[in-house]
Amino acid sequence: MQSLLENVNKNHFFSEPFPHIVVTDALDDTLCSRLIDEFPPINIVTESNQYPSNERFSYSAHKVLGNPQISELWREFIRVQTSDIFLKQFLDLFEQDIRRIYPSFEQEIASVKTLKSGVRNIDEFPNVDILLDAQICVNTPVVATPSVVKQAHLDRRQVLFAGLYYLRRPDDDSTGGDLEIYRFKNGKPYGFNQQFIDDKYVELVKTVKYERNVLVLFLNSINSLHGVTVRSVTQSPRCFVNLIGEVKQHMFDWMLYQETKSWTDKFTQRIAKVFSHS
Repeated sequence: MQSLLENVNKNHFFSEPFPHIVVTDALDDTLCSRLIDEFPPINIVTESNQYPSNERFSYSAHKVLGNPQISELWREFIRVQTSDIFLKQFLDLFEQDIRRIYPSFEQEIASVKTLKSGVRNIDEFPNVDILLDAQICVNTPVVATPSVVKQAHLDRRQVLFAGLYYLRRPDDDSTGGDLEIYRFKNGKPYGFNQQFIDDKYVELVKTVKYERNVLVLFLNSINSLHGVTVRSVTQSPRCFVNLIGEVKQHMFDWMLYQETKSWTDKFTQRIAKVFSHS
């Protein structure tokens, strides 16, 4: 079984605005086609026969590996993407950037070269150094007004890396659902509302189209701003695999870069809150 990082090289690597890779045709075409054909039914991923429009649902590796309703191909695929092999391939690509961005990583977590991995919700800290997940994901069909999947934001602070592998269906004629990569307009972190950030503080650097067999994966940091574009009305789900590697502690703190509200903004918010409860 192929790892998603098996054929990645430095030609797929980008340093700006944060370290990331973009790979078209990440897997052999035959394997990609089989994964699309055997993608689990939406009611398995959502764990329900009813679901809202354009909602994200994630079915984590520990559930996949224990569910015989999911094909053996998919279970083996998820097993490989949460293995030491996958982690080693990731570290071969991002080792230098981990040390550069997180100079205390090896003192606080472990040696980059000897990181011990486990699977989220199966293994736990401190028995391992990093927990991996490969989630089978959908954004449900858009049956109401077209809407944004997710605005510009950062991933959780304990996530060391995150990735998306797109498995767009051949009959999906929708638009949108693309990944956007941003940078701060003034070159420095500022303007967060928790982990989210208003468009006025960022500028678009790159768009990775939601297309079949495309992989994007990045090292998570305070600069790793990204979002997903508006999806058109469609009966097709947005199908992908979400890749995660998380450590035991926060790697950065977006609370240090929160937007400062003026007194007029605060007053307006309070008035709106009063009227919303009247």
